[in-house]
Amino acid sequence: MTSLPAVDIPLLAEVLQRFLAEELRASGLSGYVCGLSGGLDSAVAAALAVRAVGREKLRLLALPGPTSSAESLTHAQEVAKSLGVGLEVLDLGPTSQLLAQTLGCASDRLRFGNLLARLRMVALFDAARAHGLLVLGTANKSEILLGYSTLFGDQAASVHPLGDVWKTHVFALGAYLQIPEVILKKPPTADLWPGQTDAAELGFDYLEADPILYYHHDQGLSEAELGAQGFPSALVSKVLATYRRNRFKWRPTVIARVSTSCINVDRILPRNPKP
Repeated sequence: MTSLPAVDIPLLAEVLQRFLAEELRASGLSGYVCGLSGGLDSAVAAALAVRAVGREKLRLLALPGPTSSAESLTHAQEVAKSLGVGLEVLDLGPTSQLLAQTLGCASDRLRFGNLLARLRMVALFDAARAHGLLVLGTANKSEILLGYSTLFGDQAASVHPLGDVWKTHVFALGAYLQIPEVILKKPPTADLWPGQTDAAELGFDYLEADPILYYHHDQGLSEAELGAQGFPSALVSKVLATYRRNRFKWRPTVIARVSTSCINVDRILPRNPKP
């Protein structure tokens, strides 16, 4: 019981592709725009979009900042080439540094990282407006539940095909979709400062955390019950502490309910109503 249940990866890919095709159809827009980071999640999201709507309906942007690794851009270019889609490079270095100086956060690594993550979304939503596109999100379920994301940064996409997919299964999807091997093997990173990795910041690896999150979040097992099932108690405590601490990110905008028709509380309506 200390591993995730098996998933039919080809079926999962098909479901996600149909989701992307239907979201685009319902929106009435002409395609997707995706920020290609050189990491696995954005590569998988882009590959699913190509299969769902065709490469001619996908726009790819690389958005390096002043602290981004050169390797990330190389990997993004490799992914774009494997998908047969052109890659536009928009250097956010000068803009992010100027804004950081204005806000007084240039020397604060965390604040500057958040600024850069949000600036990347500014660029993607501007491209979406300019070309009539939906912004393709890349966050996976593990990241979302652990709060390993930036509010109104990488969370702020039009659609999230991987938002209900564990990182463990994103790796499997990457292999199935034939993402370049170098991407599959590299440590997950947000690439917001030199040497940053998800595991170093979180204090554990996604492959370790996913089964704990599954049996707690999906199946309702308590911390004590997880320990009884054989999960290391120290790891369980650390994962669940992160899970609880960052729950506020799951619902970034909370509306004060003062009526019986509060949006997204009493009135949960389809985003794209039928004509």
